Amino acid sequence: MLFLAALLLAVLPAPEPPREMRGLWVVRTALVSPESVDRAVDEAAEAGFTALFVQVRGRGDAFYDSRVVARSPLLARQPAGFDPLARLIERARAKDLEVHVWINVLLAAGFAQAPAADHVVAQHPDWVMVPKSAAALALRPRAPILKLVKDAASKDPDVEGYYLSPASPGVSDHLEKVVREIVRGYPAAGLHLDFIRYPNKDFDYSRSALAAFGLRQKTKQPLSAALKSPGTYAEFRREALSALAGRLAQAARQERPGLFISSAVVPDEAVALAQRFQDWPAWSARGVVDAIVPMTYTTDSRIYREQVAQARALVPGKALWAGVGSYRLPLDGTLEKIALARQAGANGVVLFSHESLQSPEKASDRRRLHDEAFASPGERAGGASSRR
Repeated sequence: MLFLAALLLAVLPAPEPPREMRGLWVVRTALVSPESVDRAVDEAAEAGFTALFVQVRGRGDAFYDSRVVARSPLLARQPAGFDPLARLIERARAKDLEVHVWINVLLAAGFAQAPAADHVVAQHPDWVMVPKSAAALALRPRAPILKLVKDAASKDPDVEGYYLSPASPGVSDHLEKVVREIVRGYPAAGLHLDFIRYPNKDFDYSRSALAAFGLRQKTKQPLSAALKSPGTYAEFRREALSALAGRLAQAARQERPGLFISSAVVPDEAVALAQRFQDWPAWSARGVVDAIVPMTYTTDSRIYREQVAQARALVPGKALWAGVGSYRLPLDGTLEKIALARQAGANGVVLFSHESLQSPEKASDRRRLHDEAFASPGERAGGASSRR
């Protein structure tokens, strides 16, 4: 029997090794017209990418056919029948590119313009995260939540707009509907979760978050309790975010078994845990996500290699795709970072973003990227279709 087993092993082909991710974040600016969609896909294929991470939810809106959320105002000049995601998937399939739908989970609107009446933030201001400095005022009856948040946080560089609170039951229900609709409706290879983090450690002191904390601590003075026990409140926020990540991942897999789920994360574990309440090592260990994508956007090569190596050590045996901040780098810097990621044990890279490589003027850069970084023939991206 042992001889027979050895013989079978000798004649059977060896299992295919995991394939390298060669991904590109495609920002919603590429989805505003059929021509821009086609150009983004064609340029990515020209550069040698094998997977596109496509931002179909940028600010609580939709760049796809949705009955759950409003169509993006950036599509106002396009016919109602134009579906950017459907067109991109069709174009990408012809170019043999995987598509991972990228959603900004909690970041829902910017401060520059008031959200439209049908936007989730306008309809449910009580779902919005509140900074500590505005907490007491926000707890008052009929408080103008959106104005309080904007006045308190619009000049904070960490805060990019209004964020939904993961502690609010209404938010979790809404986001699950968003994920289910996208995953059910489009044959994507993966779901990519971004902005599934708090803007900083001073958020969230909203009424809904404090009410949930009060129930947990069995107190009728939750704001006072949160201020007196910052460590306990930090753990509460980490657990709320992890619960949301788990719920969204479960919903996605129920709709499409085998879907590959990834998340963009803060690369420094200490910062992620203490300031963004994003326990991504636990998400990886528990199988909530299949791949971690640390946003290692530093231009410093030593720091970059250390961040990728540290992330590799925190998610042993799991997929790690290193983010590359190409928007901050000349092409030589991007090529160097790709090589460093490989040396540090990453399973691939995802470059931010398509805007760094678009336009005819960047044609030579795309050729060099293909020839010097992605020229291995026969390889495909390390996403769902090639890994499962």
